[in-house]
Amino acid sequence: MLGSLAVTGIGQTLLYALLPLASRRLGLSSGQSSQVFALSALLWSLSSPFWGRIADRTSGVAILITGMLGQGLSNLAVGLTILGALRGAVPHLAVYPALLVLRGINGIFGSAVLPSAQGLALRRAPLMPRIAVVGSIATAWSVGTMTGPGFAAALAPLGLAAPLLVAAGMAAAASSVLAVRAGGGGPAVASGGGRSHGLAMIRRRIWGFMLMQLAVGTASAVVSQATGFFVQDRLGLSPHGAATVTGVALSVLAGCNIAGQVIAIRLRPSALALITGGAAAVAAASVAAVLVQTTSVLIPALGVIGAGFGATTLGISTAASLRTRAGQQGAVAGTLASAGSLGAIVSALAIMPFYDRHAALPYLSVAALCIGVGLGSLFAPKKK
Repeated sequence: MLGSLAVTGIGQTLLYALLPLASRRLGLSSGQSSQVFALSALLWSLSSPFWGRIADRTSGVAILITGMLGQGLSNLAVGLTILGALRGAVPHLAVYPALLVLRGINGIFGSAVLPSAQGLALRRAPLMPRIAVVGSIATAWSVGTMTGPGFAAALAPLGLAAPLLVAAGMAAAASSVLAVRAGGGGPAVASGGGRSHGLAMIRRRIWGFMLMQLAVGTASAVVSQATGFFVQDRLGLSPHGAATVTGVALSVLAGCNIAGQVIAIRLRPSALALITGGAAAVAAASVAAVLVQTTSVLIPALGVIGAGFGATTLGISTAASLRTRAGQQGAVAGTLASAGSLGAIVSALAIMPFYDRHAALPYLSVAALCIGVGLGSLFAPKKK
């Protein structure tokens, strides 16, 4: 199952590297490209709680496979659309609405993967420490999402559609293997109450963690979106040098995010310690990046920020999981995923537009958000 998550993570992020390249040849503006991702993120946020709730009421395997196949279908259709447009078979005017619809399929169905996988994993390993199970799921997903852009870059010389088509094939193959090996996935665990009552009850229990996840999701999106601009505008590098430093910086950010999760799984601190320590690390490193604007400080700072994000998100997921019953884990994961996905939209609409006024504002907003998360965690319940 962890391998299937990594495959799905690759399929989720490879278009981030491909669409900007394809846009120039298909006549799409940067705004239209951003809208394709924004719509998908919105649909992901709206769909995740629904899929998590359904996964809790079933074995979970079928929902996981549905999510993987839905994402694979989306990538296949997007790849064929780009290929057809490049060959003149699809009018360029039709590309933008087609991408909105087809990437939207990924938002609706791809959002089923994480909540169903977490609920299934916790159901199959009820005696394992919660942090180990939740952390393994998060790490597998992070490995895939970090690999996605590199995967796209490696296959792009074969054609801009090639990575999407290969990823779709990988999703189909992984789904087939999972269906054969996973079996029924164990019996569903009754969560009690009707659908709306149960979800409302879960949200009442974890609403504080939902706010924390929204704040961390927003902060993470800000760092990812602002770093390239910050490097170009504040470090005095040539265009080539800025591109190189940005690539290295974002790779360090992603790699340390995974490292932070892996270390946390090994050490197994309390969820509260993960949240407060991770949030404090992100806040301090964000301020350091603003105060000392050099490459030698920015890249290590982003490493600390990545590790802090990894620890904080793992702490939030574990704490929220401990606040709810065994039959509610899919709904919990879906609700948190929904809150985190909204962060990308909040970042794009409420924070990044102020970058042009002062380049330090995005990083300072990250520090403020994480200070809020750290303070909020002090009031969070520590036990189930």
